[in-house]
Amino acid sequence: MKKTILTSLATAGLLASAGAIADVSGNISLTSDYVFRGLSQTDEKPAIQGGFDYAHDSGAYLGVWASNVDFEDGDEAEIEIDLYGGMAGTMGDLGWQFGGIYYNYPGVADSSGLKYDYWEVGPTLTYPVGPATASLMVMWSPNFFNETGKGLYTELGLSAPVGSFEIGGTFGHQDIERNVKFGTPDYNNWSLYASTELAGVGLKLAYTDTELSSSECFGGGVFADWCDARAVFSISKDL
Repeated sequence: MKKTILTSLATAGLLASAGAIADVSGNISLTSDYVFRGLSQTDEKPAIQGGFDYAHDSGAYLGVWASNVDFEDGDEAEIEIDLYGGMAGTMGDLGWQFGGIYYNYPGVADSSGLKYDYWEVGPTLTYPVGPATASLMVMWSPNFFNETGKGLYTELGLSAPVGSFEIGGTFGHQDIERNVKFGTPDYNNWSLYASTELAGVGLKLAYTDTELSSSECFGGGVFADWCDARAVFSISKDL
């Protein structure tokens, strides 16, 4: 059923750059649905999320981020805690980052046969294209969510300022070695979003979707809608 976010790494607040470093920062957000790589992580219900980041002048960073989750698995998993770290910097106009992230689901007992914890590692690159910024993210896992074998996620992104808004979109592809155990075939996902800040509060509206049919989405049934198109609204605040 999982996956983030990613959530993508951007969802977890990992796109730190050497030009935007602060020693310690925090964030908190409320979202109408926690969607990671096109898939709902909260059974299409709201989530409260937040984390803390530490960044050093050298470009090294560390952080922790958490969210409630609901996989309709008998309540074995109720929270996701992500631990991450890496290096970030620039080479001319090229922004680069290389890091790893560990996804942890406290309370999931091995006796249940659910082994959700996993980690990913890989680079993220950004480059200006006129007024816009293009990005490429590649994340590899040696043993993906619920021990489903090797996983590889690749995502292209493009964003640009439009007045007081940022407008952007992403297109990603998730490869999973053991598709039957994970519950879906390899799939594409995409999103379009607009975000802005009002009185110090971040506002974001996103449209997300996947190419997965209802029957391909974890066997259908109660899970059939998790892979569908949806609008997601979130509010956030930096601490």
